[in-house]
Amino acid sequence: QVFRLAARTIPKRHPLETFCTMSTEEAKAGLLSEGSGKAGEVELGMGFDKEAAKKTAGEIKDETSKFAKEIGNEIGKTWESMRAAKFTETLNAEDDTMPKKALKCFMTYLMKPLIIVLMIYVFIIRMLYKVYQVLPIHLLEMIFGVGLCFFGGVYFASIAAFEAFRNFGGQLLIDELSLCWEQALLVKAANEEDDKKDLDKNGVADVQEMGYNELITHKAKMAMMAVDKPERLMKASEYLFTAWVAVIATLKSQFAKTVAIALGIADQLQLPAIQVFGPTLAMLLGKDLSHWTAPIIGTTIKVIAVVISSYIQAVISAFYSGIRGGRLFGEAFMYGVMPYISPYLPECMGVKNFDPAESYIDEILGFPLAAAGFYYQITHGFALEFPYSLIMLPCTIVEWVIRWHIYT
Repeated sequence: QVFRLAARTIPKRHPLETFCTMSTEEAKAGLLSEGSGKAGEVELGMGFDKEAAKKTAGEIKDETSKFAKEIGNEIGKTWESMRAAKFTETLNAEDDTMPKKALKCFMTYLMKPLIIVLMIYVFIIRMLYKVYQVLPIHLLEMIFGVGLCFFGGVYFASIAAFEAFRNFGGQLLIDELSLCWEQALLVKAANEEDDKKDLDKNGVADVQEMGYNELITHKAKMAMMAVDKPERLMKASEYLFTAWVAVIATLKSQFAKTVAIALGIADQLQLPAIQVFGPTLAMLLGKDLSHWTAPIIGTTIKVIAVVISSYIQAVISAFYSGIRGGRLFGEAFMYGVMPYISPYLPECMGVKNFDPAESYIDEILGFPLAAAGFYYQITHGFALEFPYSLIMLPCTIVEWVIRWHIYT
């Protein structure tokens, strides 16, 4: 009855300029009326809060201007004014070991660019989170669905880890992460205030006058004082660590089948490979190292087998993520967009009295999108092209960290 009421109350024609903003009186009287769905049903429409969006846009604009100035100041800093310089000054002794020399080289030439890059990525993530908070849920699902379709195979380990975390108690995990984030914000605010303190009134911040060891002790104490829920933070950290260990164990078991098959094939190929390549490799190694011929060939084949198994897993995950992402996009389109456009579609399409429960729109849109995404991933070798590779660099780092834990 609600859908029939919508077909009668929404006019047959509507001005084109208001096509995308029809969630007002006319829309509320029909499909998008508040309370029109039963308890537990998926919400129809986008539910976009314009005032919140304008406020968020203003905040992003102001914070972007402020961040641009901070980045400019950070780039303009001389090496001598950075805290890392004080540490490297203590490494000039003649008895410095190789690790100390390597650390000094890193602090001198790589620390500053790395800090700037991290600052940029952290800022982008913070701004994306602000946008995430105001975007309609169905629009977010459509964006995430498209991402799964076209890039799911690239991040198969991360997606599997996400699924495992969700099965281990997704909401509880989010609560624990939120608590850790809140405490981190308290430490960040306290650190900003601490950097401004000048208790001796000499015009130089106190932290700039501290030695490296003294600075570490001072900042650690400051962070501990800023945390207002230490016991709760410790429990959250313990839960996150336990969940991480459980997820890695689950993923190892999940991917062990593929790796086991690959290593089994490698064992069968090892003897023929030694017979074919062994004499040549033994001649190249010489008489003194010829006994390393079999181990080198065997290890090489196993490494190649693991790489192939990883590729096979990427193909499987690309197919899975394509189907799941396509369906996610289709369902989000059906519930979020169709209530707006169904009154204006031709009668022959049979969607005037649109009913999401009886519609095939999600399949019509989802499966072709899944096929397109799977084809794109296969043809591009499960790799991101520039500039997507640069934008998704943090996600790529997380993916390789998870893969390292799985395959080692």
